[in-house]
Amino acid sequence: MRAVLISTQPKWCELIASGKKTVEVRKSKPTLETPFKCYIYQTKTKRRGYLWEYDTAIVTSGGDVVDGSQKVIGEFVCDRIDAYKNNFFALRDKNGEQFNVGKLLSDTCLTLDKLSNYISGTVKFYGWHISNLKIYDKPKELSEFNQRKKFHWYDYCGKDKPVYEYVTITRPPQNWCYVEEI
Repeated sequence: MRAVLISTQPKWCELIASGKKTVEVRKSKPTLETPFKCYIYQTKTKRRGYLWEYDTAIVTSGGDVVDGSQKVIGEFVCDRIDAYKNNFFALRDKNGEQFNVGKLLSDTCLTLDKLSNYISGTVKFYGWHISNLKIYDKPKELSEFNQRKKFHWYDYCGKDKPVYEYVTITRPPQNWCYVEEI
């Protein structure tokens, strides 16, 4: 089955792992029907001068502390994706109605400024709902995940015949990508 691998900064991974962040805001969404599985890839810790900007430690469900930098730290089920419209005067849901911005900010652990900066220049954005969160005791490597790639093969009559091949992921996605469920 297909799933999604999302890249997430360490500070947001910590909030997801703690259960405080229950909605992930993205500018796009997969074409998969909900519910589907999402794997959480924790991006590299950024260094500012002599200080680390983020702590890469994640507390597992068993209370253990593990370093998840540049690894897949866990998974969740995305049981719902809400669509929102972004206009200059008010944020609206997919039906054009104003919605409770405070609830969205609370669920995403964002400030209004951070949300506005992130969605500026986009017409739509999406709230991926996080449920059935599972943080791994031992983070997984990217090499454990496969991506289905489509190649085109032309037969002797010139007909396009798509061929699918499973390729091991070697680089994390900029935002998210489809993967095969493990």
